[in-house]
Amino acid sequence: MVGKDGAMSMFGRRPTVAGYWGTRVQSSQEVAQTMRAFLDDLEAIDPGLALPWVSTAEFDKVPADLSVDGLVRIFEHSRSKEMGYSDTPGPGYDIDLSPEDGTARRVGAWVGGLETSAPNSVLVSLPTETQLTDSTRRLLDPDIGDAIMRVIVKHWEPERARWSIGDYRHLQNRSKGEVEVGWETYFHSGVTFDRSALPQSAVVEDLPTGTLIRLGDKPMEVAAADIVAVRAALGYPV
Repeated sequence: MVGKDGAMSMFGRRPTVAGYWGTRVQSSQEVAQTMRAFLDDLEAIDPGLALPWVSTAEFDKVPADLSVDGLVRIFEHSRSKEMGYSDTPGPGYDIDLSPEDGTARRVGAWVGGLETSAPNSVLVSLPTETQLTDSTRRLLDPDIGDAIMRVIVKHWEPERARWSIGDYRHLQNRSKGEVEVGWETYFHSGVTFDRSALPQSAVVEDLPTGTLIRLGDKPMEVAAADIVAVRAALGYPV
């Protein structure tokens, strides 16, 4: 939320990097191979993302088997009859990974399905400022956030993606399918926008598949007015 002086509140501060896309029916083998390559690239970004991840599907809370074969089993279990699904191509595959030690981080995905009430998606949740430790402090650095965004775009080919916190999302009364604006915002090449309406803090980079907009070099301290200005540049109500 935003106070009378335009400052961000101390609530809604959890950073999440997420990508979204519509219908993309894939096999469990396909999404497992993509997830394994994605996890490899996350591990290469920072040691704080190279973890013995635990899957919520593994009720004994031991590190999950995240080989391609292990990921296939996790994905197939997520849409099995045991989980209440019939053998149809509609539902996506679900995975939710958290650190074995319980510290704040998460990798999740809902992928390989038809878009119904929610799109296909992948996300990486990072610690809040109060949850940082000496070993995770760098995870809120802009170069880390930018690198996570780029590997999401590289591996999952989303239609839109963002690095954001709850405070930024609360500024946007979005309609379904609109691009969500964050510290970094990505959208595919088919989305038009008015570059002249962007705020001074905005740096625009044209990627092979779309556009990346970055608002300054302090991910947790983006001005509310800059978020609103990017929405205006995209032609959305503000």
